[in-house]
Amino acid sequence: MIKSILYFLLMGLLIFGSAGAVPTLQLFIAGGTYDEGTDTWVTNSNSFDLYIIGANEALSDVMVSMALDLPVSSDPNGDVSIDIDGNTYDDWVYGTPMLLPPHGIFPTWYSEFNAGDFGLIGGVNNVNYPSYYDPSVQGYLANSNTLGEYRRFHVTLSGTDYTHFDGYFYFQDKKGNTKIKFAPFSHDAESSVVPEPGTMALFGLGSLGLGLVRRFRK
Repeated sequence: MIKSILYFLLMGLLIFGSAGAVPTLQLFIAGGTYDEGTDTWVTNSNSFDLYIIGANEALSDVMVSMALDLPVSSDPNGDVSIDIDGNTYDDWVYGTPMLLPPHGIFPTWYSEFNAGDFGLIGGVNNVNYPSYYDPSVQGYLANSNTLGEYRRFHVTLSGTDYTHFDGYFYFQDKKGNTKIKFAPFSHDAESSVVPEPGTMALFGLGSLGLGLVRRFRK
């Protein structure tokens, strides 16, 4: 009886610990909103701050992919670019980043940038909704049980109104095989620029005017 109680108590602690654990890698957009349908932080701006949060261990060469929701026939090279802290990324390839599980819009056109190495600088937490950690406001936490590092990247989109971000890094296992760790898909980020109501109203008036001009020309 005592063994059974201890067993279920241990299992409960393990489940609770897993549920409350801070992921090794997370993405967050300052001022963004959490889309519960896709479990993703979203902004409707084409210029914003993207935060990458590493936790639990030192991470090397963290990569961030920037994916466009375009068919293979719509080559974005020469038309779409993304500025990351003053560096322009405009080299796009079609497919899925190496070892990243296909999900969402993949395969699609994407580019990547290296976010660098992440150490154990200070306290961080889980950015998952609704009780989320906001590094843009809270900074490093004094009362966190998890150490890590966050970095801010200013992103400016050009030629696209949609970009999806994934974070990941590669490592070698004991057999020398390349493996991947990636931000859980519930910790992704994306920009989806939606025209403001005023802009849509002006567009509608413009279309109406063109229609009237065509009508009177007949």
